[in-house]
Amino acid sequence: MDTREKIDQKPTSEQRAKLAEQDTRDDSETVATTPSGAYTGGYAYHELDDEGELVCGGHSEGHFVEMTRGEAKKSGKTPCGKCEWILDLQQS
Repeated sequence: MDTREKIDQKPTSEQRAKLAEQDTRDDSETVATTPSGAYTGGYAYHELDDEGELVCGGHSEGHFVEMTRGEAKKSGKTPCGKCEWILDLQQS
């Protein structure tokens, strides 16, 4: 199975689906993503902090919209690796 460590480039559709499947956090929680698709680089969903801001600070000029994690997964999005990394550091 693909893990983030094994993916060194933009993940394929299949890799995104596997990474999203591995995200066992509550699908009803709110995340943020760009409304554009993976073709334009908007393939990740981002975690929100207590103030509703992106945990990773964002990395594009794009407009972000909120949706549930489950909706993001169904639309082909994958968890943001930088958000996951920052949250892991905060929990350590």
